[in-house]
Amino acid sequence: MKYNIYCATSLLLTKGQDMILEEMCDVWNEVVNLEYFLKPFTKEGYKKHMLENPHFDFDFVFLAYSEEKLIGFIIGICKQGYKNNPEYGGYLNSICVLEEYRNQGLGKELLKSLENRMLEYGHTTLYASYFLPSTYSWYIPNFDHHDHPCTPGIRVNSLEYFFLINHGFDPYTFQHAFHLNLSEYEFPESINKILEENKKDGITIELYDPKKHSGLEEFYDDIKAPDFEVCIRSNLALKKPYPFLVVSQNGKVKGWTGAFWNEESGRGHFDGIIISESIRGRGLGKALFASLAYYSKQNGAKFMTFYTGWNNHARFVYLGAGFKIADTFAVMKKQLKK
Repeated sequence: MKYNIYCATSLLLTKGQDMILEEMCDVWNEVVNLEYFLKPFTKEGYKKHMLENPHFDFDFVFLAYSEEKLIGFIIGICKQGYKNNPEYGGYLNSICVLEEYRNQGLGKELLKSLENRMLEYGHTTLYASYFLPSTYSWYIPNFDHHDHPCTPGIRVNSLEYFFLINHGFDPYTFQHAFHLNLSEYEFPESINKILEENKKDGITIELYDPKKHSGLEEFYDDIKAPDFEVCIRSNLALKKPYPFLVVSQNGKVKGWTGAFWNEESGRGHFDGIIISESIRGRGLGKALFASLAYYSKQNGAKFMTFYTGWNNHARFVYLGAGFKIADTFAVMKKQLKK
């Protein structure tokens, strides 16, 4: 097979960015439609996905052509502000090769082109992880159009996973993707018992009401979780904040679900849950999560999805609430040699 590999930057003057991205979208869609896992794009959607990402740079995109036909590509990412900083690694964003051109060394050559470009900028580590600055939506296996908005890594046992393993990447942790079909969800009687027992000590779970609940500043200090604090503050700063559930003890906030709403696909959005250490061990994690699922169903959500580390003990809370592990993803990296 004869082909040529070009850096996308070198083709911008002759093809233009729109044509390049439209060709890439065609390859993407043909590849992802083979296994019904990653979601396809419209051409406008693909261009928007790339060009509105502040980290996207054609200098880290390599294209393989057989005569005039694009047959494969690879996208690398360096986070904005770190392109020339060798202390930070780069990211493998995606690699696609049309089916009829696989197993002929093309994927290896594309990967080598990206690795050499990373080394030119002093980056000696290449990651394939959920920290990707540009991520892709995927379908939950065996459910019609139940989706999740991003991939937390490389799908274990996929063709991409084995390709990367065979070309020097190592997994260093794993992420489980959880899914709950809300059409089958019923609020567990066991959770009602937990709620009744906690109510005796003034502990309740309900929608946050600023007129009724207080102590958020103390809650931030207690949980010591900056990411969660940012989520809460950002939501409450909106003109019309999204609803969220809280665990409160005599009106003082002691737990939080994150803001939630229904996405276009019917997915009940979920940010996370956290509970103050002072009231842990009372079954409130299970109760808070079950309440979130029930509230989402009552407000029209069809399903919920999220992911968490394979060794995170919170997974037992999720499994106890009826969630199932839908897939597992590897977080991977490779040390590059000059």
